[in-house]
Amino acid sequence: MSEQLLKNKLNEILNFIGVTPKVSIVEEDGTYKISIEGDDLSFLIGYRGESLNALQTLLATMLFNELNEWVHVLVDINAYRESRNSKIEEMTKNFIDRVRFHKSEAELPPMNAFERRQVHVFVAEYPDIISESAGEGRDRRVVLKLKEDA
Repeated sequence: MSEQLLKNKLNEILNFIGVTPKVSIVEEDGTYKISIEGDDLSFLIGYRGESLNALQTLLATMLFNELNEWVHVLVDINAYRESRNSKIEEMTKNFIDRVRFHKSEAELPPMNAFERRQVHVFVAEYPDIISESAGEGRDRRVVLKLKEDA
């Protein structure tokens, strides 16, 4: 896939919305990481990143319609994802401590698929803790438990 096609599709979306932010694109391990920076872009992030996720899905779908294959894109606006990832890791550490202390399972708040995956990857570093997704739709969340053989 050409980076120019990606830029064109992204600019098509941003022009339609009426914003002209600074955009940088880096390809890393088959994923195009798109960083969008500018003033007054919080409306593009939305509540808990929902608008940001929608923008990412829209871009991926537009690329699929053009290329007839899925392209992995990761869109970040004003380093929101980076900040959110740090918060999710910190929250996960707190829940791991809670599971260990109480010796019972704990449910994290609902998260999107990207954030749930981040929790699962992070929890994999702890040999005594397992993580499972539970619930459906917007209510889907990660449940942390002690491994039975730990």
